Amino acid sequence: MPALYSDTIRNFTEKPAKELLGILVSGLAQEGFDTNVQTTFSWQQEIGELHGALTALVNVRPCANEWTVLFEYVLPIIGQRLDCVILAGDVVVVIEYKGGHSATARAALQQAQDYALNLNDFHEQSRGRVVLAIAVGDFKSHVELDPKDFAQGAAVPASQLAATINLAFLNWGNRLPKIEVELWIRSRYFPVPTIIQAASAIFGDHDVREIANSRAGAENLEATQIAVAAAVRDARMRGIKKLVLITGVPGAGKTLAGLNVVQRLSLELDPHTEHASFLSGNGPLVKVLQAALLQNARRQPRGAARSIRSRIREIHRFVRDSYHGTQPPSDRLVVFDEAQRAWTAAKNEKKFGIPLSEPDMLLDVMARHSGWAVVIGLVGGGQEIHAGEAGLAAWGDALAERADWEIITSPEALDGGHSVAGSRLFRGTIPPNLCLVRESDLHLAVPRRSFESEESAAWVNAVLAGQPDAAAVIAAGGLPIWLTRDLTSARAWMRTLARGYRRAGLVASSGAMRLRSEGVEVPSFDFLRGIDYVKWFLAPSGDYRSSNQLEVALSEFEMQGLELDLVGLIWGGDLAFTDETVTPRKLRGLKWVAVSGGGDPQASADDPQIRVNNKYRVLMTRFRKGMVVVIPKGRDDDPTYLTGDFDKVFEYLRRCGLLPLPMEGETVDERSLMHGSE
Repeated sequence: MPALYSDTIRNFTEKPAKELLGILVSGLAQEGFDTNVQTTFSWQQEIGELHGALTALVNVRPCANEWTVLFEYVLPIIGQRLDCVILAGDVVVVIEYKGGHSATARAALQQAQDYALNLNDFHEQSRGRVVLAIAVGDFKSHVELDPKDFAQGAAVPASQLAATINLAFLNWGNRLPKIEVELWIRSRYFPVPTIIQAASAIFGDHDVREIANSRAGAENLEATQIAVAAAVRDARMRGIKKLVLITGVPGAGKTLAGLNVVQRLSLELDPHTEHASFLSGNGPLVKVLQAALLQNARRQPRGAARSIRSRIREIHRFVRDSYHGTQPPSDRLVVFDEAQRAWTAAKNEKKFGIPLSEPDMLLDVMARHSGWAVVIGLVGGGQEIHAGEAGLAAWGDALAERADWEIITSPEALDGGHSVAGSRLFRGTIPPNLCLVRESDLHLAVPRRSFESEESAAWVNAVLAGQPDAAAVIAAGGLPIWLTRDLTSARAWMRTLARGYRRAGLVASSGAMRLRSEGVEVPSFDFLRGIDYVKWFLAPSGDYRSSNQLEVALSEFEMQGLELDLVGLIWGGDLAFTDETVTPRKLRGLKWVAVSGGGDPQASADDPQIRVNNKYRVLMTRFRKGMVVVIPKGRDDDPTYLTGDFDKVFEYLRRCGLLPLPMEGETVDERSLMHGSE
């Protein structure tokens, strides 16, 4: 059941405390949990204080008698348990109790804010409503309610709870239709986890179906999982080799699907002879995921940390180490994240002295197995940002010489669809000697990362394709992206919305060589040697190494595959716009010069022009909740930082439908984040 107890405030205040305690203890037992002395004591204190506070509230606001109070309301799927929720007419009040003197007001309020934000973002009956967070405890300092900012919430002693709820209703109540209590209690809940949260849940033995719900796309993701599992089981049963290619738009859940395949199918494999690994060429993604999972593994049985390191690894090291020798690797099943970014033969020869492409090497290594082996490639488009990335066609080249491999692929990979930026598995006709199956369920079409809008990726594609009118049409439907010329305002906006456990951060292109003029060091290898980017992604607010400090901007190389709730993208001089002409540039001496390139999607990794575009495609698709694009003002006395260049970028993005960030004093709250819903 969603809550251990729910009733009107009238009935709650009239019911004896011992009877209420019995209901809570009995309800928890029915869920299969035992109560301990600490839990019972906390509930006794909470019931007593709420009795007093709600009685006082009814004295000043009699209509509160008919409001609903819920104890231990569980947010479905992810299992967050809210101490108390009050449905106050049209307002939702989330109350987090902290007993004793150990909790600080800031930490307690942050937890309550996170619960409130989750309700506001993912709880269907709470969307668009005021959801107020209140932390209650014996704090050394308090956080009073700000009548101008409901999202801040309050951290107060029990003696001030009634007054705080009354003030909240006075400021924000009676603006929307009253909450229908039964609908609210039984409301659908659609959490969209970050990749770090999802990986932690998956390796904590939750199925992707339990954590990957969203307003759209959950069925698509589950269908993909079923199709992949069927392909792997068929390969095992028949003792054959298979390549499975999954395609998807940015943020559609490809990495999530790959992680889940490794975890779920590992349970079916022989633990002594059949292993599964998630492989990625994205070093920062591997390190951040490993670090996040290792934090959880400290609470797991011995050996869990070693298991995590062995199951999430860097692809280049895996291929290099496995290629030498004649023995097959321990892995029968490998998932290659962003498989289109596999290295070319030229790059492999330069790095490792092996004149073969990475697809050739990996298929050769896995072919050493007698019996079955499966390679699963996760394929996106417009993500190639390094020289020497082979592209999707390199897999077709490798397969043309290996007719013993069966291929199951999304039609997008064969037809050069939008999600793969026009690239194709085969450069010409499909070799007739290959066994190939098209499987539509292997395409993930719904972007999930930006849960406020499914159209963000399409908007980015239109912007970078020089199609401002098309972009403006998309933006008119609602887009959580804003535009500003002032970095200070952008920081203030992100800090205002980065409540609870949300993460905010600055990003910038590695080619934005003149952002030093804004006091922002360009993300480069030498600079990052002094930056712990794992801490940047994982350290909590208040830690100077955290992204939430908004001091260090990371580049596309560190951000690829990862995400933030709120992104501040600082535009550099390396991508210019003149009317509808998109001009990738490179700084040469004291002036910017256009980057040459042919724009061929089949050779995108070797096209410098496309790589610059892709840098911004990566950076512009990293946000979950919202993004602000910062266009510097520039300087007329500096040819590398001209005001006119940035003015044109600003004007172009305005044509693409972006609205200016509200000025200081104007409110952008949770309900008006989207353009078009202000």
